[in-house]
Amino acid sequence: MIVAKALLRGFIPAVCARDPKAIMPRQDIVRMLDEHKVPWKESWGIPPARTFEAFCEYHQRDRFYFRNGNSHNGNGNGNGFVDKLIIDVHAAIVIVIHRYRRAWLELYEDRQEFPDGSTLRRANFNGIAETLKRIETIPRGARRCLKEELGFRNPSKYELSDCLHVEHREPVPSEKWPGIWAAYHRNVFECTISRNLFRSDGYVEREGDRTIYFKWRPRRQLQFAI
Repeated sequence: MIVAKALLRGFIPAVCARDPKAIMPRQDIVRMLDEHKVPWKESWGIPPARTFEAFCEYHQRDRFYFRNGNSHNGNGNGNGFVDKLIIDVHAAIVIVIHRYRRAWLELYEDRQEFPDGSTLRRANFNGIAETLKRIETIPRGARRCLKEELGFRNPSKYELSDCLHVEHREPVPSEKWPGIWAAYHRNVFECTISRNLFRSDGYVEREGDRTIYFKWRPRRQLQFAI
């Protein structure tokens, strides 16, 4: 009844507005991509090639939300991004650390390699990361990150901190989806691993058509240790 009266008066209450975290129908995604002239039909994401289907699957499965650059995200506004299509990506970030020969080390992503011989090195990125699923808690996402990225399946062999802080980063051009800007919301954890898990030469993850190499470097600032 309240909604009906509101409609008769010519406005809709805020509770009836579309939830920005709701799953968007595919036809609306297509419309949004076309409005922002995103080249999704042919050359999108080469290298490596990514499809519109994969893009929609990410949105349905993960905390991967759309907004126009002139809309608010709860942590500031979109000033400077008025003509941009932005995706808000919420991720668990785990800083893996280990004490080796009296020195603290931390793990980082050295590079990604693809079958065509291309290599991707990501700047301004620390730790290992996984985009959070819509249906999981943030701590569970952090443990899944350790399992899927590094193969750490036994929690008794590492100690994971509580979430230390959340970084809300400004939008940057997306590496995965050219033509779109990505704003990363990073839920940061630290994980101290036992000697049983430590490999001095690092770790290798094979994910689809890419191979990811993780290496050790000196720990620059220790926030959590056992």
